[in-house]
Amino acid sequence: MIALLRSEWRKVTTIKLGWGMLLGAMALAALGVVAQIASNGTPGTGVPPLSDPETQKSIAASASSAYLFSVVVGIILITTEFRHFTSRPTFLLEPRRGLVIAAKAVITAGVGLLYGIACVVVSLAITVPWLSAKGVHVDWVANGLVVVMVGALFVVAIFAVVGLGVGVLFRNQVAAVISALTYLFVVEPLVAIVPVVREGYRYLPGGAAAALTGAARVQTTLLPNWQGGLLLLGWGLLFAFLGWILTVSRDIP
Repeated sequence: MIALLRSEWRKVTTIKLGWGMLLGAMALAALGVVAQIASNGTPGTGVPPLSDPETQKSIAASASSAYLFSVVVGIILITTEFRHFTSRPTFLLEPRRGLVIAAKAVITAGVGLLYGIACVVVSLAITVPWLSAKGVHVDWVANGLVVVMVGALFVVAIFAVVGLGVGVLFRNQVAAVISALTYLFVVEPLVAIVPVVREGYRYLPGGAAAALTGAARVQTTLLPNWQGGLLLLGWGLLFAFLGWILTVSRDIP
């Protein structure tokens, strides 16, 4: 297993696209922080001031936006194997395909965690001096900001594993990425606002992630923080299990 983990990590570090995606994730997190702080106080927006704990939570949760990149990275890490047929020597050298998928899931989660850490650092690097310059006091523990940031780390890591499962399901890289982004940008937002089905949003991956960070503003009641975390973890394990089942049952591509 150690050898498999080393092999998978070597693959990750040699894919240049992964580093580009990391920069994109950090840029998105930074944009979220800048947009919220810069626009705060604009007349007519109705957004609470920067001193409000909910506003501070929303700013801290900007780091979780990296999940959009981590899910794509998870897809790429597995579909690249199918696209370039490197899965063949991998499975020939290690016939126990379940171990291969397990190693990929661990490394993918680790990559997602690194993305999350990088985005949290960027968010803090912008938020702390800017709010300090505005004279805004931030109580990281009492306002629950530490919980939000830790939740953001897990959101990004788990979505990377979800991406891995989606990649195994579709195999085709383009189809997997388009399907995942369509679901995240179109399907879930629609579920969150349509009256008939919006109560079910809390049980979807996006709703669970919003509950875990505790900083979402949607028109439906979310699960408690810890329940959202467990549910999102369950989604991640489900997709990892589906990846394992499909890989074991299918022919080597």
